Amino acid sequence: MAATSTAGAPGPWRRRWDWTRPARALLWSEWFAHQRLLVVFAFLWLAAVWLLPLVVNPLWTLSAGAAFALIAGPAFGGADVVHGCEEFAFAGAPTRGQRYLARLIVGGGAVLVFSGISVLALEGNLSDILLRLVLATGSAPAQVSRPEMLYTLVLAVPFTAFALGFALAALAPSRTVAFTSWLWAALGALALLRGGLQLEEIRWDTLNGRIALPLLLLVSAMTLWVGGRFYRRKEAGAGNVPLRMPPSFWGWVAGLVMAALGLVLLVSWFVGNFTRLM
Repeated sequence: MAATSTAGAPGPWRRRWDWTRPARALLWSEWFAHQRLLVVFAFLWLAAVWLLPLVVNPLWTLSAGAAFALIAGPAFGGADVVHGCEEFAFAGAPTRGQRYLARLIVGGGAVLVFSGISVLALEGNLSDILLRLVLATGSAPAQVSRPEMLYTLVLAVPFTAFALGFALAALAPSRTVAFTSWLWAALGALALLRGGLQLEEIRWDTLNGRIALPLLLLVSAMTLWVGGRFYRRKEAGAGNVPLRMPPSFWGWVAGLVMAALGLVLLVSWFVGNFTRLM
């Protein structure tokens, strides 16, 4: 009986870890597809850290994570819809769930990184250190009365905005819905934050994040989970999506106008109560 050759065959350890190859390939492909966005925003973040404190309160640097989240949610979640290649993408070897998870890891991880380094820049007074390269500022670090509440919300609010925009763009039936998902994401995240803070004020007569933070995290987790469940059943084409839009064009426009108005009102409230949140 002829002996079976085993030359060149992968060993047990190598076979055991072969499952990481498609995961690494998907993560690399998402980084490659969105590297320009990530690099450009990194430069914009550095410019904001350097220049923003010259004109406004340095605490506004903390909004960098939220700004990136509103862009990254639709960009990562709706990549196939925006580029018109859903049918091609769904015909590939990776499953919908694997694509969804890879985009969530890269996009959501970048949101947390930008939010986290903004906190570190504020705490380390990075803007003053950079400005000392060209002039003597003598400015003191920004004073924060409740850093625990502020810094946790700085991480939670952008991630919630990303989760809402990401899930909505992933389920979007068209580019229009994917492109406008940032508006609904911003409205949802700020409405949740406003509602949580209002409940805290009713319960404790102060803002402490004890309701707002768990509420944001819970809604983020539920949104991503539900979005992933529906995305696994999504098929290419406007008639095969699990997300249905209002039946009329004017109904959709009216919804966008109302969302924009609500967003303006919420932003106005947060700007007016800026010192209370600090």
